[in-house]
Amino acid sequence: MWNPKSQSFLIISLLCMSALSTWTAASNGGGKPLLAAVTKDASTSLYTAPLKDGRPLVLDLSSPAISLPCDAKKGKGTVTTTLSANATDGKNPLFPVSFPAVATCATPPPAGAAVVGVAGLAPSGRSSFPAQVARTQKVANKMALCLPSDGKTTSGDSVGVAIFGGGPLFFIPPDRGDFTAMLAGTARLHGFHGSPGYFVSATGITVEQKQAVGGPLAVGLSSTIPYTALRPDVYGPLVKAWDQAASGPSFPWMQRVAAVAPFERCYNSTKLAVSLSRLGYGVPQIDVALEGGASFLVVGGNSMVQVDADTACLGFVRSGKGGQAPAAIIGGFQLENRLLVIDEDKKQLGFTTFLSAIGLSCSNFNFTHAA
Repeated sequence: MWNPKSQSFLIISLLCMSALSTWTAASNGGGKPLLAAVTKDASTSLYTAPLKDGRPLVLDLSSPAISLPCDAKKGKGTVTTTLSANATDGKNPLFPVSFPAVATCATPPPAGAAVVGVAGLAPSGRSSFPAQVARTQKVANKMALCLPSDGKTTSGDSVGVAIFGGGPLFFIPPDRGDFTAMLAGTARLHGFHGSPGYFVSATGITVEQKQAVGGPLAVGLSSTIPYTALRPDVYGPLVKAWDQAASGPSFPWMQRVAAVAPFERCYNSTKLAVSLSRLGYGVPQIDVALEGGASFLVVGGNSMVQVDADTACLGFVRSGKGGQAPAAIIGGFQLENRLLVIDEDKKQLGFTTFLSAIGLSCSNFNFTHAA
């Protein structure tokens, strides 16, 4: 027998189930990659993203886990927390997503510190931030990371972008195409004596196309050291080759001045030529030749650090580590304004050209929510 109350109850139940289904799809991302804005702290040169209740976590390419301060009474161990980001189509943020994550306990940051923990991005079966996004959102264990160069503000040109779970990634205007598919080179990722992080093999390093250091060389990536650190036996030959090029007839405008720590080679920046403003100062080009044939180019825009109004220094430092240490760890300054695509499933590093050379920067992503 037809019962209007029963029909009303059925309709309400179906509506509730539909709403619950929609909420569930939104809360687990619906299989979409997750998006986060990346900012640089001017005082520490660390890169952060607002992943914990809108508060920043340090993005660490060398850490294989998420770490957060824990109650001292509970001791060391792990804790389940909730992290959040935005689902994305690669062009805009779409909707907020929260998901459970397992974090290791860490010492609380100093009082007044802006960051509340670390989002470890290093390779990990289950504990890193990308691995946990991949598992909870059912997306690829892959990230696209574009570090900003300006740490003076937290908006506009100071904001980079990270997408976890695959591409695409479009910069403004979006008709330029998907930059995760426009890579200047790729290289296979390798392990390095069990050390956490991402490492590739280089066949050598050249300065102005002349070999400075022969390979093979283990080269790592770091988002927590500000400048590329070279093992002493690599640093010496590289600087020697740099000095020969800088004092040659091709660079008559390079006038050396007193060193400014931690750098050893500094120049009068008022004299440095800007041959192509998009490439930065006209100084010798450094090429890291990678296994497989790709070359990671370092031009004036990401080799010379402006330390004051009149002085710019070569942004490479001596690591102080010998023996079994990696030959080089590429630091944040040399990674800025270059899209990195790290595919843990394929064990592959991809990277674009220096974006400034084509009139772009990592700040050219549109963080306006899609209509």
